[in-house]
Amino acid sequence: MKVLFVTDKCDRPESELFIALSKKVKVTVMCNPDGRNYPLLKAAGVNLIDLKITGRFDKQGTEKIKQALYAGDYDLLHAFNSRAVTCAIKAGKKHRVKILGYRGVTTNMSYTQPENWFSFLHPCLDGVFCVAEAVRQAMLKARFLWLRIPPKKLKTIYKGHKPEWYTGEPADLARFNLPKNSQVLSCISRNSMHKGIPTLLEAFDSLPSELNAHLLLIGDIDKNQQAHQRASQCKHPERIHFTGYINNPTDVIRASDLLVSASKSGEGLPRVVVEAMCVETPVVATDAGGTPEIVLNNKTGLLVKQGNSEQLKEAIMQTFQNPDATQQRVATALKRINTVFDAETTAQRTLEWYKSLIA
Repeated sequence: MKVLFVTDKCDRPESELFIALSKKVKVTVMCNPDGRNYPLLKAAGVNLIDLKITGRFDKQGTEKIKQALYAGDYDLLHAFNSRAVTCAIKAGKKHRVKILGYRGVTTNMSYTQPENWFSFLHPCLDGVFCVAEAVRQAMLKARFLWLRIPPKKLKTIYKGHKPEWYTGEPADLARFNLPKNSQVLSCISRNSMHKGIPTLLEAFDSLPSELNAHLLLIGDIDKNQQAHQRASQCKHPERIHFTGYINNPTDVIRASDLLVSASKSGEGLPRVVVEAMCVETPVVATDAGGTPEIVLNNKTGLLVKQGNSEQLKEAIMQTFQNPDATQQRVATALKRINTVFDAETTAQRTLEWYKSLIA
């Protein structure tokens, strides 16, 4: 079996999947050499071809994929982002290769969106790696008249992790002007108010002052003026800290007392939640997308309804008021990562899927 992967700046789980599969079958990875994990792939001896896809209709990128495909005569062509999927379909539509995609979100999957016709709804796409069952179900709901995605094309495979990938020392939170003995909540968010920031700020604002809670808002949300304006209206605006982009947020999460995922959009399998569990930080999350598949309420974390600030506040309070129960959830979450979401399991399930497609 010969597999050609097409991606961009692959994350650690994706890179480790390529490495694991390269030990079992012939693998080539076309990826961006500027990615953080490019040296990891190179050190593992994975066959690499440098590729920077600039868009869905990147002619040069598509031609480079086509040349690699025909030169290696691969059995499978697996693209790991939407731009790569479009280019891979165009590059491989006249080749015998099975063309596969990767889907990590539950939103924007509709026949009324033209871009989907060139990617996940294209008849030349032979299969889709769905990172959560919620993602697969969202794709199955995409229908227009008699058109729908054949269920046999969709495969749910959790993106595996290993806690040892995230070893390190807790970050020094003093740089964010946090006072000693404060209860630190961390939330990672892109520059979007749709990620549940208003709900989170409303819940944070209702926490009792004596809890001495401080909120770290990590990421590009720092660039959002609406978020800054809403934070300034809280009763303790000095307790809300916008950190901006952080190169290694896992160390900050490790140093925090709680990771909050307040998303209202269609999460697949939120990586930040998995990473928090790997570094044994308690988790409170909304039930967006595939989050309930990793956060089992009262077992591996506390799960609340999307947009419900009162439930979110109560879950935060419960985390701090019942430390024994909180630590039990942390231990159960780590155990679940080492079993259900284990990287070796992901590699094995992916390989079995590939074999079934070729057969």
